[in-house]
Amino acid sequence: MSCANITAGWTNDCRDSQGGIESFYIANGPVESITETAGNITAITVGGSALTPAAFFEFQTPRAVSSITETTTASLENGTVTYEQVATVIANKMTAEKRNQLLLLAEATTLVVIAKDNNGIYWSIGTLRGAYLTAATGTTGAGFADRNGLELTINGMEKQPMFTVDSSIVVA
Repeated sequence: MSCANITAGWTNDCRDSQGGIESFYIANGPVESITETAGNITAITVGGSALTPAAFFEFQTPRAVSSITETTTASLENGTVTYEQVATVIANKMTAEKRNQLLLLAEATTLVVIAKDNNGIYWSIGTLRGAYLTAATGTTGAGFADRNGLELTINGMEKQPMFTVDSSIVVA
Protein backbone atom coordinates (compact mmCIF):
# COMPACT_ATOMS: atom_id res chain seq x y z
CA MET A 1 0.00 0.00 0.00
CA SER A 2 1.40 3.37 -0.93
CA CYS A 3 0.90 6.40 1.25
CA ALA A 4 -0.16 9.83 0.06
CA ASN A 5 2.48 12.16 -1.33
CA ILE A 6 2.45 15.89 -0.64
CA THR A 7 1.46 17.92 -3.70
CA ALA A 8 2.36 21.50 -2.81
CA GLY A 9 3.90 23.78 -0.22
CA TRP A 10 2.69 27.16 1.00
CA THR A 11 4.04 30.65 1.39
CA ASN A 12 3.55 33.26 4.09
CA ASP A 13 0.31 35.16 3.58
CA CYS A 14 -0.23 38.86 4.03
CA ARG A 15 -1.06 40.06 7.52
CA ASP A 16 -4.76 40.56 6.82
CA SER A 17 -6.26 37.70 8.83
CA GLN A 18 -8.43 38.13 11.93
CA GLY A 19 -8.81 35.70 14.82
CA GLY A 20 -12.03 34.70 16.52
CA ILE A 21 -15.48 33.40 15.70
CA GLU A 22 -18.48 35.51 14.69
CA SER A 23 -21.24 32.88 14.93
CA PHE A 24 -21.90 29.18 15.26
CA TYR A 25 -24.58 27.46 13.18
CA ILE A 26 -25.92 24.23 14.63
CA ALA A 27 -28.32 21.68 13.12
CA ASN A 28 -29.51 18.26 14.20
CA GLY A 29 -27.67 15.28 12.70
CA PRO A 30 -26.45 12.71 12.04
CA VAL A 31 -24.83 13.48 8.70
CA GLU A 32 -25.48 10.78 6.13
CA SER A 33 -23.21 12.20 3.44
CA ILE A 34 -21.41 15.29 2.26
CA THR A 35 -20.55 16.64 -1.16
CA GLU A 36 -16.97 17.85 -0.99
CA THR A 37 -14.36 19.03 -3.46
CA ALA A 38 -10.78 19.90 -2.51
CA GLY A 39 -11.68 20.26 1.19
CA ASN A 40 -14.79 22.45 0.68
CA ILE A 41 -18.27 21.11 1.50
CA THR A 42 -21.02 22.18 -0.91
CA ALA A 43 -23.84 19.95 0.44
CA ILE A 44 -24.66 18.07 3.65
CA THR A 45 -27.32 15.35 3.71
CA VAL A 46 -29.26 14.54 6.90
CA GLY A 47 -32.39 12.41 7.02
CA GLY A 48 -32.35 11.88 3.25
CA SER A 49 -32.41 15.60 2.43
CA ALA A 50 -29.78 18.26 1.86
CA LEU A 51 -29.51 20.68 4.76
CA THR A 52 -30.68 24.21 4.00
CA PRO A 53 -30.24 27.41 6.01
CA ALA A 54 -33.66 26.75 7.61
CA ALA A 55 -32.21 23.65 9.35
CA PHE A 56 -29.53 25.66 11.17
CA PHE A 57 -29.90 27.71 14.34
CA GLU A 58 -27.50 30.63 14.72
CA PHE A 59 -25.68 30.98 18.03
CA GLN A 60 -24.13 34.45 18.02
CA THR A 61 -21.15 35.10 20.22
CA PRO A 62 -19.62 38.30 21.63
CA ARG A 63 -16.51 39.63 19.90
CA ALA A 64 -13.08 38.25 20.73
CA VAL A 65 -14.10 35.42 23.10
CA SER A 66 -15.11 32.30 21.10
CA SER A 67 -12.80 30.05 19.12
CA ILE A 68 -12.25 26.76 17.32
CA THR A 69 -9.12 24.66 17.70
CA GLU A 70 -8.09 21.57 15.79
CA THR A 71 -5.42 19.23 17.14
CA THR A 72 -3.87 16.56 14.93
CA THR A 73 -2.64 13.44 16.71
CA ALA A 74 -0.53 11.11 14.57
CA SER A 75 0.90 7.85 15.85
CA LEU A 76 3.60 6.19 13.78
CA GLU A 77 3.53 3.22 16.18
CA ASN A 78 -0.22 2.64 15.75
CA GLY A 79 -0.52 3.81 12.15
CA THR A 80 -3.29 6.27 13.07
CA VAL A 81 -4.14 9.93 12.58
CA THR A 82 -7.04 11.74 14.27
CA TYR A 83 -8.23 15.33 14.16
CA GLU A 84 -9.93 16.65 17.28
CA GLN A 85 -11.95 19.81 16.82
CA VAL A 86 -12.96 21.89 19.83
CA ALA A 87 -15.37 24.80 19.65
CA THR A 88 -15.53 27.18 22.61
CA VAL A 89 -18.88 28.97 22.46
CA ILE A 90 -19.47 31.97 24.73
CA ALA A 91 -22.91 33.47 25.39
CA ASN A 92 -23.51 36.47 27.61
CA LYS A 93 -26.48 36.67 29.97
CA MET A 94 -27.97 33.50 31.38
CA THR A 95 -31.65 33.09 30.51
CA ALA A 96 -34.28 30.37 30.67
CA GLU A 97 -34.20 30.11 26.85
CA LYS A 98 -30.44 29.52 26.84
CA ARG A 99 -30.80 27.01 29.67
CA ASN A 100 -33.39 25.08 27.64
CA GLN A 101 -31.16 24.98 24.54
CA LEU A 102 -28.19 23.91 26.68
CA LEU A 103 -30.23 20.93 27.90
CA LEU A 104 -30.96 19.88 24.29
CA LEU A 105 -27.36 20.43 23.15
CA ALA A 106 -26.12 18.30 26.06
CA GLU A 107 -28.40 15.41 25.14
CA ALA A 108 -27.51 15.40 21.41
CA THR A 109 -24.73 13.11 20.17
CA THR A 110 -24.58 13.96 16.46
CA LEU A 111 -24.78 17.71 15.98
CA VAL A 112 -23.87 19.41 12.72
CA VAL A 113 -21.75 22.42 13.74
CA ILE A 114 -20.43 25.12 11.43
CA ALA A 115 -18.36 28.06 12.73
CA LYS A 116 -18.06 31.36 10.84
CA ASP A 117 -14.71 32.95 11.60
CA ASN A 118 -13.94 36.66 11.52
CA ASN A 119 -12.49 36.28 8.02
CA GLY A 120 -15.90 35.18 6.70
CA ILE A 121 -14.84 31.53 6.32
CA TYR A 122 -17.18 28.75 7.48
CA TRP A 123 -15.55 25.70 9.13
CA SER A 124 -17.01 22.26 9.93
CA ILE A 125 -16.75 20.68 13.37
CA GLY A 126 -17.38 16.95 13.71
CA THR A 127 -19.14 16.74 10.37
CA LEU A 128 -18.37 13.13 9.47
CA ARG A 129 -18.82 11.54 12.92
CA GLY A 130 -21.01 14.11 14.66
CA ALA A 131 -20.21 16.90 17.07
CA TYR A 132 -21.27 16.77 20.71
CA LEU A 133 -21.25 18.96 23.79
CA THR A 134 -18.54 17.87 26.23
CA ALA A 135 -18.74 20.63 28.86
CA ALA A 136 -20.69 23.73 29.80
CA THR A 137 -20.30 26.27 32.54
CA GLY A 138 -22.83 28.87 33.58
CA THR A 139 -21.76 31.70 35.83
CA THR A 140 -23.28 34.83 37.28
CA GLY A 141 -19.87 36.34 37.86
CA ALA A 142 -18.96 37.98 41.16
CA GLY A 143 -18.20 41.59 40.30
CA PHE A 144 -20.47 44.00 38.45
CA ALA A 145 -18.23 43.87 35.36
CA ASP A 146 -17.91 40.05 35.31
CA ARG A 147 -19.57 37.90 32.66
CA ASN A 148 -23.02 36.58 33.45
CA GLY A 149 -23.35 33.84 30.88
CA LEU A 150 -22.44 30.45 29.48
CA GLU A 151 -19.31 28.79 28.11
CA LEU A 152 -19.92 25.66 26.04
CA THR A 153 -17.35 23.22 24.71
CA ILE A 154 -18.36 21.25 21.61
CA ASN A 155 -16.06 18.51 20.27
CA GLY A 156 -15.64 16.49 17.14
CA MET A 157 -13.19 13.62 16.56
CA GLU A 158 -12.62 13.11 12.87
CA LYS A 159 -10.53 11.10 10.43
CA GLN A 160 -9.92 14.21 8.32
CA PRO A 161 -9.14 17.87 9.10
CA MET A 162 -11.89 20.49 9.27
CA PHE A 163 -13.56 21.26 5.96
CA THR A 164 -14.48 24.72 4.78
CA VAL A 165 -18.21 24.97 4.12
CA ASP A 166 -20.02 26.86 1.36
CA SER A 167 -21.95 29.67 3.05
CA SER A 168 -25.13 28.88 1.09
CA ILE A 169 -25.61 25.79 3.26
CA VAL A 170 -26.06 27.82 6.44
CA VAL A 171 -27.19 31.31 5.40
CA ALA A 172 -29.73 32.36 2.80
